[in-house]
Amino acid sequence: MRAFLLLLLSLGSAWLQAAEHTWIAPAWTARNTPVVTVDSILLRDTLSRLYITLKQPPHTTLTLHDDWEIQDSLGNFTVRIKDVDGVDFNRIFQFDDDSTVAVEMDFPPLPASCSEFDLIGNKPSGEIRVIGLSLNRQQSPVALSPQPATRPSPPLPVITFEPDTAWLQGRFIGYHRRLNLPAGKIVLTNLLTRQQTTIEVPVADDGTFAVQLPLCHPVQQKLILGDRYIPFYIEPDDTLSLQIPLDELLAPYRNIREIEQNCTHLIYQGRNAQANYELRQIRLQEAETDDNWMQALRTLSPSLYYRSEENKLKVKLERLNRDWQAQKLSSKAYLLSILNNYYLFISHLIVYNTIKNINTDSEYSKYRKIDIPFATIYPLKEPLSVVSECYLPFITLLESQANSATPLDWTSVEFIEALKTRNVDLLPEEKEALRLALDGNTAITPQTQAVIQQLNNRCEKEQISMREEKLRQWSEESYRNRFGSPDDFTRQLLDARRVVRLWQSLHRALTIREQSEFTITIIDPPLRFAVKRITSRPDR
Repeated sequence: MRAFLLLLLSLGSAWLQAAEHTWIAPAWTARNTPVVTVDSILLRDTLSRLYITLKQPPHTTLTLHDDWEIQDSLGNFTVRIKDVDGVDFNRIFQFDDDSTVAVEMDFPPLPASCSEFDLIGNKPSGEIRVIGLSLNRQQSPVALSPQPATRPSPPLPVITFEPDTAWLQGRFIGYHRRLNLPAGKIVLTNLLTRQQTTIEVPVADDGTFAVQLPLCHPVQQKLILGDRYIPFYIEPDDTLSLQIPLDELLAPYRNIREIEQNCTHLIYQGRNAQANYELRQIRLQEAETDDNWMQALRTLSPSLYYRSEENKLKVKLERLNRDWQAQKLSSKAYLLSILNNYYLFISHLIVYNTIKNINTDSEYSKYRKIDIPFATIYPLKEPLSVVSECYLPFITLLESQANSATPLDWTSVEFIEALKTRNVDLLPEEKEALRLALDGNTAITPQTQAVIQQLNNRCEKEQISMREEKLRQWSEESYRNRFGSPDDFTRQLLDARRVVRLWQSLHRALTIREQSEFTITIIDPPLRFAVKRITSRPDR
């Protein structure tokens, strides 16, 4: 009897072995996050079990939902998860110091014909996809290319504002169309027209992309993919190539600066590759310095806040100086980083003073210059400021404050005199209507309104000229009180943007006389020519 039982047991063991198979380190084709790694797959006639390691930064949280499923790569079948061990479905859990959590997922048995499948789940909190899990191959070590040798980047070009194009191309390493990732995008803002253009970056099945960028000066921009981004610097008539490992780009992060930090194998190629590497290194070095800005904005007194911002700028500039003098940094990246830091610093002061309702305009003038070895830089006078990633936000801040200021008021005497200097002779009833409208405190009668409307129709261009002259005077005084010299390139750019906005509102080309008059304060030749080129067009 015992011999018979032993025979049955041995036969049963052999049957179990034949009906069970385990794949260690199964190969996979692509994934949209490194959070999930399938360590092994157990196949039985009764179930399919996936042994999985979840990995996130320490003390971050995750929720595994109960919507996980296995799909055949060809779409022939789908099986839903039956059970999970190691965590509870639909309940948040935290990663410990070792950053890992081991889980087991049980699914119904897979068809015998299945040799590859996709693992998909967690749609409520951000879908996770592992594509092409193999049942006959093991994962080979992924060898990412090292950073190639680069040549020194060319000097910064002269700012001409001439329309041109550049090409951004490259490849997302580890891409697959079944990851269902969105197309990339790049948002470009024309500094003169304010027109914002979102350029879609289609990604081919092999992960490659190529897109043409309309530029009129160099830019520091970002290639955006979903909620992730890759910064880059590019110039007109330039081609820049990127090699971006998706596993690094899509890694979890606690602070937004970690997105770039995670991309340790990012590769730039092209004539400005070296400048891109240097700018990246500077951003990573300076990221922690700016981490506590929001807290300082809320909690520090004015004197402590100013001192804190000044100290941060000093530390950054000293580091840049050391690296530049040690020849670890090119003059190109050095100057661009100085401008980036300067405009970030000034913007932080303006934001604080605006929130706290502090009027310290004259205080900004003491920050006009930056002394560096062998030179003094005046950022506000520098046309290369347009390349700074912080310049447009700075300009927008200044314009926002100007727009919220008290509107320009006219007295009837000023208005009549301004028309007179433009050879407009007013009738007695028109002068009286202006006195009632501009000086009086009583309601304007329909008859007075009709006279004013006729006057507006008769001398529309003259009134536009009057308004622009008064705006220029007010802008010059405001800028001088805040920053000192009204001849700065930055002041000219503010005037240029105002003239272009006027052209946009008129829906017609400016006359040669209007262009000459309205651009009188714009003395930078390329900027002046660009404004005239834009406003010569008949419409927007």
